[in-house]
Amino acid sequence: MLESGHRPGAAPPWVATIEQNAKSAVSIPAREIKIPVIWKSSGKKNTDTEENQRAQAMLDFVADAVMSTDTETKITYMNRAAEVLTGFSRQEAVGRALEDVFHVKDINTLETRENLARKVMETDRAIALHNSAFLVTRAGHEMAIEDSATPLHNEAGEVVGSLVMFHDARYSYETTAKMTYLAQHDPLTGLLNRHAFAERFEQAAALARRHRKKMVMLFIDLDNFKELNDSLGHSHGDLILKSLGRKLLGCVRVTDHVCRHGGDEFVVLLSDLEQPEQAFAVVDKVREAATDLLQVGGQDISLELSIGVSVYPDNGDTLEKLLPHADAAMYRVKTAHKRHRAGISENPPFKRSLDA
Repeated sequence: MLESGHRPGAAPPWVATIEQNAKSAVSIPAREIKIPVIWKSSGKKNTDTEENQRAQAMLDFVADAVMSTDTETKITYMNRAAEVLTGFSRQEAVGRALEDVFHVKDINTLETRENLARKVMETDRAIALHNSAFLVTRAGHEMAIEDSATPLHNEAGEVVGSLVMFHDARYSYETTAKMTYLAQHDPLTGLLNRHAFAERFEQAAALARRHRKKMVMLFIDLDNFKELNDSLGHSHGDLILKSLGRKLLGCVRVTDHVCRHGGDEFVVLLSDLEQPEQAFAVVDKVREAATDLLQVGGQDISLELSIGVSVYPDNGDTLEKLLPHADAAMYRVKTAHKRHRAGISENPPFKRSLDA
C-alpha cells in the first residue's frame, strides 16, 4: 500500500536523495543522478512536509527535467527544469496525461513516439539515455532532447509509477563534445585547425623549454594539387586532401601534431626531439607515403610535395617566427623542384640533401 499522505505536486519520498557522480538506473552524460526507486510505505500518513520540501528544492536545483507518473501515466510531479522546457507549470501538469505535457516525436519519422512511461512500466526495465527525439513545447516549438526513463517500485517490488528525465540536447555531453571537436578540427580532413594547432604548439614549446628539447616544424605543400583538382574534379580533390591527411598522421607519433593550414598546405610539429636530425626519418616517411599510388577517379596518381623546415629554438621560439620560416623554406624548394619533384629545404642544422 502506498503512503496516503503524499500530496500531488509535492516531491515524493523516493526523490529525497540526489547524489552527484553516483551509480544509478538513470544516467545523464557527465553528470549522473541517483534517485532511489523504492517508494517506501510506512502504513501511516506522511506529515513530514519539511522532508518533501527539501527534496523538491534539491530536484529544482538539478539542470535536467524530471517528471514522475502513476501507473496510468498521469503526471504526479515535475521539477522546475521540466516546467521551463515543456512550457507547463507544475500546477497545470500534475494530474494530466504525460502525452499532453511531454509531447515527443521521433526525429527521423516525425511520428509521435511511444509513451516512454508506459513502456518502462510494461517491461519493468529502464530505458537508457538516447537522442533520437524532439519535444514539442506548449508554444509549439520543437526542441531536440535526450531522454531516459525508469519504472518506480514500492517495497514489495511492485511497479507503482515511472520516472522520466530529459534535457535540451544542445547542452548534452555528446553534443558539447562534438561542438568542441568541430571547433578544433578541419571539417574535411579531421586534422587540427590553425587555432587548435597554435594551442598544441604552446603546450609543446613549454615542455621543450623545460626539458631543453628540440622541435621541428614541417610546412608541406601539395605541388600537383591544382592540376589534379582541375582534371579530376573538386570532389576527388577533397578525397586527395583527406588521403594525404591520413598519410601524414601515419608518419608521426601520437605526441606530434598535424594541421591543415589551408587549401593544399599542411603543417606538422615534431616535438620532444633530442636532435633535430631525428626529423629526417619522418621526412623520409612522408615523401615515401606521398609517392605511393592512389586510386582516385579510376586513375592511379602520386602526390608531389614540397617541404620546408624550421627548427625550435634555432629558427625562432614562437609560432609566429617558425611558421613563416618554414613557409619560406618550402617555397624555395617548390621553386627549385617545380611541379615534378618533392623535397625539403635545407636549413641549419639540416645538412643532408633530400632532393628527389
